[in-house]
Amino acid sequence: MHLEDRWTDTEERLSREASSLGDLLTRLRGRISPALVGGASWEALSERASDLPATLAAFPFGFELLLHEQRPHADLGVSVVSGSRSARHFQNLGNGEDADPAFAGLARLVKEKGRKDSPLHRVTGRKMLLEYDIDPSGDSLHPAPGAFLYPTEQRLYGRDAGRRLEDLGIVLDGVAATGWNWDACERRQVERLFLALQPEARILSLGAFPCRARGIRLAVTGFKTSGEVMTFLRRAGWRWPHARLESTLAHLKARDSFGTIAVHLDVRSDGLGPKLGLGLYARDIAWLQGGRYWLDAPSNWTAFIESMREERLAVPEKLAALENWSSGAELLFGSSGRFVLVRGVHHVKLVLAEDRVDQVKAYVFLLMCSPMQVGQTPAELP
Repeated sequence: MHLEDRWTDTEERLSREASSLGDLLTRLRGRISPALVGGASWEALSERASDLPATLAAFPFGFELLLHEQRPHADLGVSVVSGSRSARHFQNLGNGEDADPAFAGLARLVKEKGRKDSPLHRVTGRKMLLEYDIDPSGDSLHPAPGAFLYPTEQRLYGRDAGRRLEDLGIVLDGVAATGWNWDACERRQVERLFLALQPEARILSLGAFPCRARGIRLAVTGFKTSGEVMTFLRRAGWRWPHARLESTLAHLKARDSFGTIAVHLDVRSDGLGPKLGLGLYARDIAWLQGGRYWLDAPSNWTAFIESMREERLAVPEKLAALENWSSGAELLFGSSGRFVLVRGVHHVKLVLAEDRVDQVKAYVFLLMCSPMQVGQTPAELP
């Protein structure tokens, strides 16, 4: 059975299992710690997810968790794969004369990524990520999500930067379709960063939030040492103090807190913003992007969690809940049949603002699929 056949089967089952992604989350509530997502934030997240189809759970989806804050807040991220039933939801949302411009652009983007002969499909394939800001005050009018594209079919390595600027522009144009119109200065800044990459470093993602302050979210990876990270940042012109960044990298590396690192930057027309993110992955990022989602284990994140405890950079209750997030594969029994639920930590991120660690975040995922074989008694969905 091909991968597309498997997700088609799972989407079909999920469409009969729950009325929305919010409905499905409600059924999975007992597996989501209230220390991580709770109170008004949980209510707002569930309400926002009620506008999204349950079929999105056939692909990895999850939460951005703020480990440094006491409040149990989370934003929502979902994967959209062109050609799927879930993708048709976003295409339908953006059709019609009265469609919000951002959603109309998103619909065009989903359609374009699904065309095998399109330049955007050639560089980024069919998958993209949408990130929804969740407002627990209840006053939000549900702004359009941020959109992120990943050069996975034709990766944008530093060694090819001089002859791949056109492909970089294709990805930028794809992101712009969701509500931006990049000016010449912004494009030049992104191109300059691309040309500053070392040969084996590459662009991981490009994205933007139509309803936030203007700027391009750029992530790069492929660094083998912390020294390579510092070399890139100097070449890129990140002009804030480097001492805390260097000491943070050294501390994490000494404790074997990550397998692969990514650098997240805000790119503006006048250069780089003051915040820098260090994305820490337990495994090689190419493994994730290939769609081969592993059964994450709590031991993958023990060193990072202990490091955060030592540095007192995160809320203890949230760190304890994060330790128990990764559960391997759990067999569930729903009204439409059996499912396998996988929960794991995709990556964690330290956000530095000038000379201090400003935020500590965890990006956790869930994934549901229909099992080919069932070898144990399933738990029941409520």
